[in-house]
Amino acid sequence: MNLSWLYHMFPPTIHPMVIHFTISIIYLAGLFGLVGLFRRREKFWVKAFVLFLFLGIVATIAAGVAGVISESYDTIPRAVMPMLQAHKHDGEVTGVFVVLALFAQIFFGRVQKVSWIGWLLSMVAVILVTITGHLGGTMVYQHGLGVLHVTRK
Repeated sequence: MNLSWLYHMFPPTIHPMVIHFTISIIYLAGLFGLVGLFRRREKFWVKAFVLFLFLGIVATIAAGVAGVISESYDTIPRAVMPMLQAHKHDGEVTGVFVVLALFAQIFFGRVQKVSWIGWLLSMVAVILVTITGHLGGTMVYQHGLGVLHVTRK
């Protein structure tokens, strides 16, 4: 069954429109976790950490789906393909680490305190989303992916 008509209900720029939320949510989760490690008496920070990890999972899924949609509009140059594959892989691994951070927080810290292991895993996700974003930016700004090569398939 060909679902390309469904993909093309969205604009080709849907991925860059969605991904910035994902990046900011993952960064904020890491920041809230860091503050929560040192402000243990204030439950706001641990609750914000858990909420933003959950939102990070949802946003990562949305960014991945949006990436597939945006990719369906493009003809991918052969020189960019390895970078695109690495970008996709790194995005998936980022999502895995956000999930691991949330599970670690729930298991070790619950909503009583920020777990060191949960926070460290969230920092891995922050690093990975930064690397993934750098690859995405490189594909756009150095190779024109999604800008110069947009053709409707």
